Amino acid sequence: MAFFRRPVFALPLLIVFIAAAVAVCRAPAVRASSADVVTLASGSAVHLATPPFLQVGRRYAFTWPGGGPPQTFTVKSIRPDGWILVEVADETIRPELYVPGEFPTRWLHVGIAVSIQEMRALP
Repeated sequence: MAFFRRPVFALPLLIVFIAAAVAVCRAPAVRASSADVVTLASGSAVHLATPPFLQVGRRYAFTWPGGGPPQTFTVKSIRPDGWILVEVADETIRPELYVPGEFPTRWLHVGIAVSIQEMRALP
């Protein structure tokens, strides 16, 4: 019995091995030049440009990937690499606790936003 089991088991395995070897031999050779390979040096970052429609002094509602309601920010400064300096969201601050015109600021990266909508000016 053992004599018949080995050839029966080995035959399908041999067929699979031969088929794989033929497929590898027929695959086209792929050669990449150094111009085709992209690598990032340690400490480098990917550059996502700031959308050209953003303007300093205007208010925008940002929707983030995590969900939730949009957050409204007033843009104070814009950098070309996607970072903008904004006053903290209108919905998250209590204006009576701050001196007018001196609201807290923070940097945001607009490349992460799902949507950006311009808001009307405050009265």
